[in-house]
Amino acid sequence: MKPKLPRIKNDPKIPAGLESIAWALLDAKAIAVTLIDTTGAILSINRLGAQYVGKPIDEVIGSSIWNFIPGAKKNYYKILFTQVIETHKSIDFQYKDNEQWKQTFIYPIQGKDNQVTGIALCTSDITPQVEAEEGLKRVLMELVTAQEDERHRISQDLHDDVGQKMTALLFELRAIKDAIENEQKVSRKEINSVIRNMETIIKHVRQIFYQLYPPSLSKMDLPKVLEAFCSTFEETNNLHVDFSCQEEIPELPDIYDKAIYRFVQEGLANVAKHARASSAWINLDYTDGDLNISVEDNGQGFNMNSIIEGIGLHGIRERFLMLGGSMDIESSSGKGTRLSGTIPFRSRIQ
Repeated sequence: MKPKLPRIKNDPKIPAGLESIAWALLDAKAIAVTLIDTTGAILSINRLGAQYVGKPIDEVIGSSIWNFIPGAKKNYYKILFTQVIETHKSIDFQYKDNEQWKQTFIYPIQGKDNQVTGIALCTSDITPQVEAEEGLKRVLMELVTAQEDERHRISQDLHDDVGQKMTALLFELRAIKDAIENEQKVSRKEINSVIRNMETIIKHVRQIFYQLYPPSLSKMDLPKVLEAFCSTFEETNNLHVDFSCQEEIPELPDIYDKAIYRFVQEGLANVAKHARASSAWINLDYTDGDLNISVEDNGQGFNMNSIIEGIGLHGIRERFLMLGGSMDIESSSGKGTRLSGTIPFRSRIQ
């Protein structure tokens, strides 16, 4: 939205005192405004505008705007001024001045017969907005990278684990088929082996489905979903997983459910991959308006000074930060690891 412009100083249509209020409001909004006639003479300027040119207001008024625009930019501004006067249309652009990003509006002031009698030059510091946009772009790129890494990991799991087991199962079935065709006896042991392998494949496929998105998350309470996930993870990864949850967990919006679910998912995945642990403990509780979740293991741990946070954990941390929460990692060599997170949430039952 373009800033509203004050009238030229000493305009008789403006009641006494209102003009100074208008300038004060522009200063408060951090908008530097300079009013110029069509020849480039400065008619009026606010305090912030005078700071930009580095002169007191009284010394600036009446002088030429071209005295304050660097030579390298002077011709560019003259072209823009001419275009605004001829087309009666404003122009705005952004540029970087040292370490600050600024946005400038060149706005035509029309008098009688719709003729352009002056120009308003309005400049504001947009560094916070630009930095926020850059931060958002970085987060989006990190999310895209995390998604690609997740796809790669799932593809690798399908190829290395499920794919190999499916191949072995196929060989077993072919052997049974050949035996039947040759009227040979098929042992109970061979049949049971096929059944066990099929059950293992189903468990691994189910775990991959849960990694993508738990089908029950939108239908069941979060504690029940987490309990089911921990049970499936325990069966598939030869790891004892103990899940505990406070009874009074409030009903949560979908974004909170997903954040906590992904936290547990990533935490247990790291335990299975890196911890060399035999047991893991998951705890979820709601205390004093905070949701608290933790994943702890009895594995080998690591030196905190050597930690390199991967894409998965970084993505979880970003989720918690966006919800106003935090995430911490505690570990030491030989003493296991504890991953903990907190998200503030005001429950309706409070």
